[in-house]
Amino acid sequence: MNPAVVVEPATPGTTTGGTTIDSTTAKRLFLRMVRPSPEANPYPLYARLREIGPVVSVHFPGVTPRYLVTTFAACTAMLRDDGVEPLTERHFHETNPTWKQQGLARCLFGSMAFRSGAEHRLERGMVARYFSPRRIAQLRPEIADLAETLLDQVAGLGAAGEPVDVERDLAVPYSALIIGRLLGMPDEHALRLGWLARQANATLELAPSPAQRRQAIQAGEQMLKELTAFTDERRHQPADGLVDDLVGQCGPDEERLLCSLALLFSAGFDSPTSLVGTGLKLFLDNPEQARLLREDPGLANTAIEEILRCEPVVQIMFRAAKRDTNLAEVTIPAGSILLGLVAGALRDPTLVNDPDRFDIRRRPSSGLSFGGGVHYCLGAYLARLSASILFPRMLRRFPLMRLAGPPTYRAPGVALRGFESFRVILLP
Repeated sequence: MNPAVVVEPATPGTTTGGTTIDSTTAKRLFLRMVRPSPEANPYPLYARLREIGPVVSVHFPGVTPRYLVTTFAACTAMLRDDGVEPLTERHFHETNPTWKQQGLARCLFGSMAFRSGAEHRLERGMVARYFSPRRIAQLRPEIADLAETLLDQVAGLGAAGEPVDVERDLAVPYSALIIGRLLGMPDEHALRLGWLARQANATLELAPSPAQRRQAIQAGEQMLKELTAFTDERRHQPADGLVDDLVGQCGPDEERLLCSLALLFSAGFDSPTSLVGTGLKLFLDNPEQARLLREDPGLANTAIEEILRCEPVVQIMFRAAKRDTNLAEVTIPAGSILLGLVAGALRDPTLVNDPDRFDIRRRPSSGLSFGGGVHYCLGAYLARLSASILFPRMLRRFPLMRLAGPPTYRAPGVALRGFESFRVILLP
């Protein structure tokens, strides 16, 4: 049995079940994990926490107990346990007391991502058929055309040897236009929303700085204005699609409609965008793997799974115990917050051999990258498809691509990993 680790701020060490734990080290690791500046390589930190145990209990005075879930088995169990649910309003108040006055936070926290039971099933059922693998697969030709168009533009920007920013010139427009077209949104709306969503990313972060919070609030308000303008157009000029179904089902309830659209766009945009940069960085750091995919595009699907295992764009998944729950032989009291460290769990040596090595021929093992259980991400197939279309084309088009300098990671980057800027040179 691996005991929970109780981290008390002023306690130099804790003894539990006969095992002496250096709680000062555990606390330092946790505080390093949640700081608002991005960590270029958080994986040794996750490994240290995983070594402590599958469940690491972090206690601070005056706040809800946190339990860090560190291993693949424990994270999988957490996401599938019916005694575990999304965070509740009480938890939102604790971490962001003014969230109800922040438009985007109110919308996201009021969406199906934070609902349980019948409410969640109803909201999810309203849109699930639009994200089925069969329906998404029908978008393949359009996504492939979009990839070619954007790669042509990137080639033009870098033709004279000038650096190209992969985030600005490829990842953001590619992902924004894909989800925008799925929603039946004009391209100009989708592009504006993509840039705003990127600026609002701290809304769902664990502990952003005041400046990061302010930027997220401002961008979030502008996002809602864009979404409101879009839904007003669709109410007056209805078409046939997902948004029109939502308009009909939500009726005059504008808040409910905005909650659904804010979640669908944000979730359908953010992970695919980050996947472009994190995946490309892995290929540039591992040129032999890039060569393999360049020469055999049939490896694309397993390559995407390996990217998602090595660099999951959602690093931490948040849950709460709705009743006393046993996880990895540790009793989690009702109301406690669970932080599933999926980024560390996917590098658990019990899952794969040599887990820090990037190998696109590896048997797929990224099952936690988009969550699990009833809250498994609806957009998972879309993210995988868009990446599997883009990467073989990009690596064949630019075989000599190299970094133009160290990339800038998005901040805070605790829960959501990716790049703010990623500059490359396409030609020698």
